[in-house]
Amino acid sequence: MSNVPILGQKKVEANEPMFRLLYCLVCQTLDELPPYDGEPELDMLLAVACENHVFPSGEPHKGKLFVLPLRSWADFKSKQEIIRQIKGGGSKGLAEIDDTFYESRSIFMEDAMSCYRRHNQPKDGCPEWHDEKKMLIPNTEKERRAEGMEKYKDSPGQKTYLCDFCPVAIGVAQRKQKLMGMN
Repeated sequence: MSNVPILGQKKVEANEPMFRLLYCLVCQTLDELPPYDGEPELDMLLAVACENHVFPSGEPHKGKLFVLPLRSWADFKSKQEIIRQIKGGGSKGLAEIDDTFYESRSIFMEDAMSCYRRHNQPKDGCPEWHDEKKMLIPNTEKERRAEGMEKYKDSPGQKTYLCDFCPVAIGVAQRKQKLMGMN
């Protein structure tokens, strides 16, 4: 398995598609996240993903965030090796003991697919496309208020919606390109 990357050891190509993997040390879960290049404090998708990882007291779980090439993750054996490295090793047969050992989940994709099915798999748009209730909003209202900032949903800048992870987003993007004469 010479093509399996050792985490942190292999240089990636400049234009190679990447993604992020959030590992919760408490839950022992792996959540797949899209790439992000900005300031960590402004990474709203990471903030939303971390909201699921808190103790009843409100204290956040500890975890690790990895940036990986999508190519390595797409290969099943490579994916297993990456997960084995992240979860701290173990024997090759660990999956026989724990069926969930090699599982990861793309929480935004799963939620978007659930919504997609609930709307009977629309092809030409969705009645809730970029609706305010589909906006992914981090739980930072108290902090924003303390700093005198407006609510996240009212602040300027691009917002991310659950819809952006839905198959309908492909059709919307294609229609936009066609309208702009790019197709």
